[in-house]
Amino acid sequence: MNYKSIINPKYTSLVKFVNELPQKFDREGVLIYDSRNQVRVFKVDGEKIVVKRYHRSLFHQRIDYTFRRPSKAKRAYTYALKLLELQINTPEPIACIEGYHWGLYKEGFFVSAFCGDPDARILREEWEEHDDLFNALAHFLVDMHEKGFMHGDTNLSNFLYRKDEKSPTGYCITTIDINRSRFVENPSREDCVRNLMRLTHVRPALQKLVGLYAELRGWNAEWASVLAIQKLEAFEKRRELKHKMRKKK
Repeated sequence: MNYKSIINPKYTSLVKFVNELPQKFDREGVLIYDSRNQVRVFKVDGEKIVVKRYHRSLFHQRIDYTFRRPSKAKRAYTYALKLLELQINTPEPIACIEGYHWGLYKEGFFVSAFCGDPDARILREEWEEHDDLFNALAHFLVDMHEKGFMHGDTNLSNFLYRKDEKSPTGYCITTIDINRSRFVENPSREDCVRNLMRLTHVRPALQKLVGLYAELRGWNAEWASVLAIQKLEAFEKRRELKHKMRKKK
């Protein structure tokens, strides 16, 4: 396997760690997520570093990532740099690594600074509480969209939070898992609401968050909440249909 890497100039001290990472990944660090992709936390010179390894791609994806578009690892790295330029909080990118076999992309790694803040799933579990956090996240989502960033997976688990007295909302929000995102100039109202519909499947929590978001933008809160629920229900029906079709096979 031939590996190519891009390293953030701020982290040249980690060149050795990055270059050795593909060989070390399976036997070092602490595994914190294990599904289609794997995430491990490493400690280097006393600092925690997060490494995400994207699952090995299917053949058509290998062709795609070799010749047509950047891999998930490279997108995660370049998008993180762009978000920081836009002053949208995301863990600082350290490096991306792409592995090639016989000239075709095979696997990728994204390396970033560690953020130990909890994620915002508490809002779906305790949606009648935490009005201040709902408000802070709504402000973050408005800022994100107004700057043209359309998150590719707006699940509450991809938004981290911590209290911050210096912030106007009282919280610092950080977004993660951004490789499937898009940058769109002046997204429409419907595009923005559609982008929010997968924040949570808990209807009251989604309505509350989308309503706050719409009010901040001067839109009709009821219209936005109803549209978000409609989009979510359509998405759930499509997913259920796919699941049934797979079962039949």
